[in-house]
Amino acid sequence: MSEQSCQLQTSDGSTVVPFRLRRSSRNRYLRVSVRDTGEVILSVPSSVSDSGAVEFMRSQAEWLLQTLGKAQSNRPPSNIVEHLKNEPWLSLDGRRARVMLDESRLRTHWVADPLRGETIIRYFTGKGSGSEEVMDALVEMAKRYVPARAKELAAKVGVEIGSVRIRNQRTLWGSCTSDGNLSFNWRVILLPPHLHDHIILHELAHSTHMDHSHEFYQLLQKYDPNSRQNDHSISKLSPVFMALGRN
Repeated sequence: MSEQSCQLQTSDGSTVVPFRLRRSSRNRYLRVSVRDTGEVILSVPSSVSDSGAVEFMRSQAEWLLQTLGKAQSNRPPSNIVEHLKNEPWLSLDGRRARVMLDESRLRTHWVADPLRGETIIRYFTGKGSGSEEVMDALVEMAKRYVPARAKELAAKVGVEIGSVRIRNQRTLWGSCTSDGNLSFNWRVILLPPHLHDHIILHELAHSTHMDHSHEFYQLLQKYDPNSRQNDHSISKLSPVFMALGRN
C-alpha cells in the first residue's frame, strides 16, 4: 500500500488527511475505512486512477472526519505536560520559544518572551497532574499570539481578513469563511514555526479561493514555496497533536 495525503473540505473547514491506498483486482468497489489506530485505508479496484480514488475520498469527507474524530476520542488521553517535557517548544510571533514548566502551589500563570525565545508556565497541581491547567495556559497564549501572527502574515501577502478565533477542534487545524473570518486550533502553537505559519497561509489562500482548485494550490505555493512538504509533515503530526489535551 502506498502512503498519500488528501485535502478534505467540509462545512467546518478544510484539513489534510493521510491515508494508505490499497489497489487490487479483487476490489469491486471503492471503499474508505478507518482502523482503531486512526489509520485511513482507501481500497479501490485496479482500474481506478489515483485522481478518481482521491475524488471518491473527498466525497466521503463529512463521514470520514466524523469517524476520525470518534477514533481519536476513543484513544487514551494524551498528557500535555508530558508532551512539553519531551518537546519543550512553542511557536510565538513566528519564533521558536523554549518552554519551562514549573509546578505551583498557588495558581497557574505564564510569562512569554518571544524575542528571547523563552516561555515559563507555572501550573497548579492541587487537582491532579496539572494537564488541564497547562492546556488552559496554552489556549490563552494561542489567543494572544495566533491572531496577531495571522494579521501580520495577511498584511505580508496582501490579504484582508476579518475576525480570528481560537478553537478546540478535533480534526481541523484551521478554517476560513466566505467573509474572511478565520479560526485556528490552539494546538498550532505546538507546531514548529514554519508549520504554524503554513496553517495560517493555507487559510489565507482560502480567503481568495474557497475550494481546493488548481488556482488555490498555485496561490498557496506563492505564499509558501514549501507548501507540499509542509502539508505532508502536518499530515504525519496530526494524529499525535490532535490527541493532546483530550480528556
